[in-house]
Amino acid sequence: MTSPLVRPDLRWMASFVEAMREGYSRDNLRAETPQTIEAIAAEPEAFVRQLLTPPTTIVLPDGSLGERVPETHFWAVDGDRFLGSVGVRHRLNDMLATWGGHIGYAVRPSARGQGVASAMLAGALAWCRETLPLDRVMLTVAEDNLASRRVIEKNGGVLEQIIPHLWVEGALGRRYWIDLR
Repeated sequence: MTSPLVRPDLRWMASFVEAMREGYSRDNLRAETPQTIEAIAAEPEAFVRQLLTPPTTIVLPDGSLGERVPETHFWAVDGDRFLGSVGVRHRLNDMLATWGGHIGYAVRPSARGQGVASAMLAGALAWCRETLPLDRVMLTVAEDNLASRRVIEKNGGVLEQIIPHLWVEGALGRRYWIDLR
């Protein structure tokens, strides 16, 4: 990665859509569908606006509406190429304290294995130190995601415990903490 984290912007939307068509997904539990990709491609301004000013509510797994935890989104880019995204939740609610944590990230397939995730997490941690009143942040990862486990550990993650994966029945995950102060 040759540039620091940036805020989402229209100048990288063509590459963002290209990344989704390549197999990048904003959510590691649900792959992007052709319909979601085309909807984002059709209205890039609305998509960027939603990332910069997220809604205050979220649809919960049971279909009800709940409060959305404040979150700041960043992108990793190299020139005009979108490489990946990282989201920083400013605090945890009960669900995120169980699974999800403060920080989540995803890298487009063609940029994996090149240090992008490690650089994004390092940048997100630096932003947290400078901006949020947190002493530490929590991250969770699926037990079988060895690459992400290495990224978290490289950035100072200390394993708290192995836990049942909240969204994948029968799967396990890991809960890590990273000290900020």
